[in-house]
Amino acid sequence: MSLISLNDNITLLKGIGLAQEKKFEKLNIFTFRDLLFHIPFRYRDTSEILNIEDFKYIQEGTFLAQIVEVKNIYTRTRKVLTKVKVIDQYNSSLDISFFNQSYLAKTLKVGEWYIFDGKITEKGKIKNIYNPKYEKYAGDISLQKHLGKIIGIYHETEGISSRYIRNTILPFEKNIESVIEDPLPLNILNKNSLQNLGHSITEIHFPSSQESLIKARERLGFDEMLRIGVDIEKDREKRRKLQSLPILEDKALTKDFLSSLPFTLTNDQLRGSEEIIEDISKKKPMNRLLNGDVGSGKTVVAALAILQCIRNGYSAVILAPTTVLAQQHFDTFKKILKPFDVDIDIWISTQKSKAKSPNSLIVGTHAVLYKSDIPENLNLVIVDEQHRFGVEQREKLLKGGKKIPHYLTMTATPIPRSLTEVVFGNVEVSTIKEKPKMQKQIITKFVPYQKRDDCFDWINKKIKESKYQEQAFIVYPLIEESAILDAKAVLTEYQNLKNIHFKDIKTELMHGRLKEKEKTEILERFRKKEINILVSTSVIEVGIDMPDATVMVIEDAHRFGLAQLHQLRGRVGRGEKESYCFVIPSQNEDSNTEVIDRLKYFASHPSGFDVAEYDLQRRGPGEVYGIKQSGIPQFKIASLTDIQLFKKAKDVAKELVKDDNVDLNYILENIFR
Repeated sequence: MSLISLNDNITLLKGIGLAQEKKFEKLNIFTFRDLLFHIPFRYRDTSEILNIEDFKYIQEGTFLAQIVEVKNIYTRTRKVLTKVKVIDQYNSSLDISFFNQSYLAKTLKVGEWYIFDGKITEKGKIKNIYNPKYEKYAGDISLQKHLGKIIGIYHETEGISSRYIRNTILPFEKNIESVIEDPLPLNILNKNSLQNLGHSITEIHFPSSQESLIKARERLGFDEMLRIGVDIEKDREKRRKLQSLPILEDKALTKDFLSSLPFTLTNDQLRGSEEIIEDISKKKPMNRLLNGDVGSGKTVVAALAILQCIRNGYSAVILAPTTVLAQQHFDTFKKILKPFDVDIDIWISTQKSKAKSPNSLIVGTHAVLYKSDIPENLNLVIVDEQHRFGVEQREKLLKGGKKIPHYLTMTATPIPRSLTEVVFGNVEVSTIKEKPKMQKQIITKFVPYQKRDDCFDWINKKIKESKYQEQAFIVYPLIEESAILDAKAVLTEYQNLKNIHFKDIKTELMHGRLKEKEKTEILERFRKKEINILVSTSVIEVGIDMPDATVMVIEDAHRFGLAQLHQLRGRVGRGEKESYCFVIPSQNEDSNTEVIDRLKYFASHPSGFDVAEYDLQRRGPGEVYGIKQSGIPQFKIASLTDIQLFKKAKDVAKELVKDDNVDLNYILENIFR
């Protein structure tokens, strides 16, 4: 067989014509390299061959048996049921059924031995084995192609099954190592105990054992991590050449600021403030993430940095993802910085105030980025909820003149250490976990669906007993009912709540389809207590600060990620009153053990970092944070929780970026991706 080149078109492989080429394109497979790098996303271990009695006892697995009888039975609806009787070497027998595969009556020959893989299922009172995988026995397990070994399950498309992909790669199994040249230097492979890339690709498709599969996955995961590591190191090198104007700390000003606050900063807040002030005092631009739990007091930390910036004669900008949050920041900073006579302007779609002094604080949405009249003396940019801004938007304010501003990102979506290592690898991180002492812990309860009405009755009583001073949020996953999703919708439930549970309590509706102006007006009425219950979608998830909102109810809570539930929980408990959060699953999920365990975990863990880590392990970063919004990389193999592998990849990346004798582009083009 003549060797094929990695860059050759897939049609050069035997049996692949133009029709199959189109199908492979749906899987992003265009070349032989693409095919080899299209790896299984899970595996089925069929290497343990059972006898029929053991198979019956375990009720699933792989067994070797001889065909005794094959016959087609035609049903009244003209469907075909192929009944196959088999025996093993101990004369134990078994009946197998195949649906709509009449050709098997000719394919499966009486007297021949086959390997079968399947499980026993019940249809009514009848137990049977339906449509098991099968392969003719080659006389030696090592000669089998599809069963009797660890087999990979691939992402498929119509006309391209896992079996077809396996058969397409199989003729090249012995040649993969000679076709794939490892781009990493031998000394790096040896020093880091990494398996050769060609051998790893062979083992990833045709594992000889579980141990060899683990080693292969480690190598390919390392390659994916290495790409991130190289990006981080390149960015770090680029940033080393950038310069900013230092913002020098006025210690007396810091002391005055801390004295002006009606509370004492927590240790985490003080540490975060010190780290930021030290960063902005340098000529090298700050690039720091302020990673804080909901209600941990990040705004005060940011306010001190802003105050120092203004007093140094520069301007600062704080960007929020929504108009509502920008308006709230504007009000908060006006209040915190009032004793220091700071000129604070608001730039949103409905309002744009004009600076009275040459050095001011501008609070606005990302629209600020596209204004031509951004102050030339801008020296501090703070972005709130960075993962809601596009990458280009984030970088826009960092480009321009010779000197660039210091850059601080804030997020109330707790990001576990494993993610900050990978996603924010080129960013210094300050973490605020400690809650302010005056803030009471939110009492969180899991409410079974059958207790739902009791929960609403309790809220009704609580609001009335507070003489309508306390308020509640009730959140739903959908705006209107869906034919596809079995989930409660805010438009329907709003009417039900008003008519059944809260007839004499002022209740209002809010959702994402409302205009910004309408949302702002509703929230202002809520703040003034003209509304006691706000029925909403997760549009209230971030930054809404209502001191008298003491109850949060989340219906169909299983439809939200735990990090999102924690954000919603953080909308209450902003004042001094005892606050509550109730999570209620749907009626259909009320007996789902996995759903209940997850919601009970959330109810018993007040820390956003704990629930985010728990969610990350179970659902993955795409589900927890949203891949597109956050810039979190998508890996085929690597796990974001494997910090040790990432540290190894980062160390190698640093070595490669600094080594002038290494062709970095060649390495990145040829490692696994």
